[in-house]
Amino acid sequence: MDSPLITMIMHASWAARLVLIILLVFSIITWTIIVTRMQFIKSAAAGNRRFKSKFESIDKLEELTGFDKKSLATPLGRLGLIGQGECRRIVADVRRMGGRDPSFMLQSQFSMAEERVESAYMGIVATLDRGVFMLAMVSSISPFLGLLGTVWGIMNAFFEISNQGSASLPVVAPGIAEALIATLAGLAVAIPALFFYNYFNHRAERIETDIDEFKTLLLARIKREVFLNLYEGRGSA
Repeated sequence: MDSPLITMIMHASWAARLVLIILLVFSIITWTIIVTRMQFIKSAAAGNRRFKSKFESIDKLEELTGFDKKSLATPLGRLGLIGQGECRRIVADVRRMGGRDPSFMLQSQFSMAEERVESAYMGIVATLDRGVFMLAMVSSISPFLGLLGTVWGIMNAFFEISNQGSASLPVVAPGIAEALIATLAGLAVAIPALFFYNYFNHRAERIETDIDEFKTLLLARIKREVFLNLYEGRGSA
């Protein structure tokens, strides 16, 4: 037996069908983003926790090379590798100076390291919001598309009343049904998009806070290890 909803859609006007097709495309895009973002956010949060617990147990940034690839592929892991590279660079640059006092160049070296880490941080944070903007657009546009279909259906109902000279239920029912279907479709697309837009923003902010805290810790760790390397080098010399 045919569904009444499908029957009403099949008998809807071309304008209502066009609105429903657009909303269907929006719905497919929305749920694709929701599924992929959900997997990414969960993976990033779990990976960050795993990496942070390992990071707290190491004594030197050089030990990051011993971490597994999965841990280093996390947001914190990628930032940690940048910090490790900057630490190596500063130590190497200072040692090229030979026996000269390196204190005058350390400030500029640390500033460059901070800029490099900050740039990497911004790039990592940008990936957390990928696709979320589309959810905001869908949640804003879909209700208006549904409203467009609603107005069109009501217009059709009034047209049939004037055309047949009657306001009986069989005359107005198709137009009213068309209007209600468009309203329902618009809300069905907009509500999940709006809900998950706010959800992903909240989760992304929490992850961003974790990365920002780690960035501060990493910069302090870089300075500490640079000084330790320099003093060890002088002591051995």
